[in-house]
Amino acid sequence: MGMFFFLGGYFTPGAFDRKGAATFLSDRALRLGAPLALGTILIVPLPGWSHIALDPTLPPVSYWTYLTRDFFGWGPKPDYWPPTERWPAFNFGHLWFLEHLLVYAVLYAACRAIMPPDDGKLWRQPPSHLALATYAILLAAATFIVRLWYPQNRWIGFLHFIQMEPAHLPQYLSLFAIGVFAGPRRWLETMPTRRALVWLAIGAGLALLAYVLAATTAPTRVAADDTSRQLRICTIEAFICTGMCVGLPVLSPELGLGAGRAWQALARNVFAIYVFHFPIVLLLQWALIDAPMPKLMRLFVTVIGAIVGSFAFTEFIVLRLPFARRIF
Repeated sequence: MGMFFFLGGYFTPGAFDRKGAATFLSDRALRLGAPLALGTILIVPLPGWSHIALDPTLPPVSYWTYLTRDFFGWGPKPDYWPPTERWPAFNFGHLWFLEHLLVYAVLYAACRAIMPPDDGKLWRQPPSHLALATYAILLAAATFIVRLWYPQNRWIGFLHFIQMEPAHLPQYLSLFAIGVFAGPRRWLETMPTRRALVWLAIGAGLALLAYVLAATTAPTRVAADDTSRQLRICTIEAFICTGMCVGLPVLSPELGLGAGRAWQALARNVFAIYVFHFPIVLLLQWALIDAPMPKLMRLFVTVIGAIVGSFAFTEFIVLRLPFARRIF
């Protein structure tokens, strides 16, 4: 996710300069705000509603009732609502990323209203190995400090409407800001290939190490051990993120990624797949709950089916709808 925020920031200054403030914000409202609103009404409430609708011990609830009463809170809280679950159940689900990009776009436009455009003359050279390592260390430290109060997977509603996971906020905010700074200097285009290859190797190697540690390290309840483990996790995560953000975008053209009809088809569908994949995954899981096959096989079928089904749905239905190309 950090790389997506970095790339989002990287292309923001150029888009703002080409379109101007008003067109830039209206474009972001259409391309980010419209899917966010549509998905929040039609997609995000599906798992909560299905949980109630499929539970024989609960009274039947229509989707409209769940959406208006239990999701948005327009009405009294039902007596059967579990006391451990938040009511109303409103959230942006997997579309929180769109909300963040929309907020960051507004903040960037506000900054540009009082600051001159960046001419890219300061620090034109792409960051060195030392600068990249320094950033990774600082990111690890900031992430570790935040996670003392907000562990992973604890979500909050900042200002009551910005859905965020503070545990990853240092990564997301810093990488978007670095992307905004790097865009006018074309760091991705001028980064030496060998330097990018080194950092890609660091990121990929540490990712493999993280999986090995997760599979072989026994959980512990000792406070001191947990603190050292969290610091190790933050450090590995920061270097993985830095390595991938440097290596993958720079080396993708060298590896031939993005060239050819198959890659172009995937590229034009990627945003729509992100928005619409969730109900397809949910339907496959429902269909395979009682399937007479091992759990691992059900997982495999769900993954492959979701990939193929999501691509087919967006390619042959969503992208052929009127005005869909303007959004997706």
